[in-house]
Amino acid sequence: MRYRFTLHPLLNHNKNFPSPILFPQDEHNTSSLKNTFPDKYTISSLVHWAGKVLKAHGIDSPSLDAEVVLSHLLVCKRIDLYIHPDQPVEETVAMRYKESIRKRSQRVPLQYITNHAEFMSLDFYVDERVLIPRPETELLVEAVIKRAQILTPEIVIVDIGVGSGNIAVTLAKKIDNARIFAIDISPDALAVAKINAQRHDVFSKITFLCGDIFLPLEGFGIESKVNFIVSNPPYVSSDEFNNLQKEVRDFEPYGALVSGQDGLQMFKRIIANTHTWLKPGGFVIFEAGEKQARNIARLFEETRCFKKAAFIKDYQHISRIVIAQMEECRG
Repeated sequence: MRYRFTLHPLLNHNKNFPSPILFPQDEHNTSSLKNTFPDKYTISSLVHWAGKVLKAHGIDSPSLDAEVVLSHLLVCKRIDLYIHPDQPVEETVAMRYKESIRKRSQRVPLQYITNHAEFMSLDFYVDERVLIPRPETELLVEAVIKRAQILTPEIVIVDIGVGSGNIAVTLAKKIDNARIFAIDISPDALAVAKINAQRHDVFSKITFLCGDIFLPLEGFGIESKVNFIVSNPPYVSSDEFNNLQKEVRDFEPYGALVSGQDGLQMFKRIIANTHTWLKPGGFVIFEAGEKQARNIARLFEETRCFKKAAFIKDYQHISRIVIAQMEECRG
């Protein structure tokens, strides 16, 4: 008997989610996919086919990606693919799998195909409207949580460039007395962030605002009352952009990546306006690009309103997180 699998709800047609990305057809690749696609749809035959296709297209982890995509479509664990290799798969699922592998062979990020990214052990919905959360950003969140533990009663946090909401939602989840203002210039990004706030039951703790940097905060009465300004802003220079991985360069949103010729434009704009919003002793915590940390520290020094900036290194020993604490301005 052929098993029936329940498709993940995000893969069904739903007007609340964006339409699938449309990609240009590659006749050679499409033909290759068609000619080698198995006649009988079993877990092992599909995974074996997909692994060969992805390897031929230079994907770094072809077998892993093949398994992740199929387990996503079948709504099962990867281990289940090994336990039931000969289990038949419904044709509708097999056709979705074929299309997903086509996208991955064209370097569409795996997270956009599965609409899933893990961040601090939380599951986030992602699509092409937002940057994919990275592990190093967890260091920023951990830095906020550590410093928030000694603060009472209400902790006011402003997240600039909220994207998928991974920073704002996680902080709302981890800090009970947090009041968070999540700002993004992109309405599309805010729509994704709201999905994730609802998914993790923290929507009521976050005020979502559309606009440029601090402008949307006017009228909320939080001038000089903010404990933390956090941001993982665009920090790739326009020159560096061309050398990014194809998955990043061709599919992730340009506006969430690039920030002027030197990659520092957004840092400069945020720092120039922090004094209006931060309370004395409040923190600005940034994620920064490689070799940017000391330049950002100098930007803080030039304001004469911050203590000497501190750095946190990532897993590759790059100074990735920049932390500056506000003090009384000097002259």
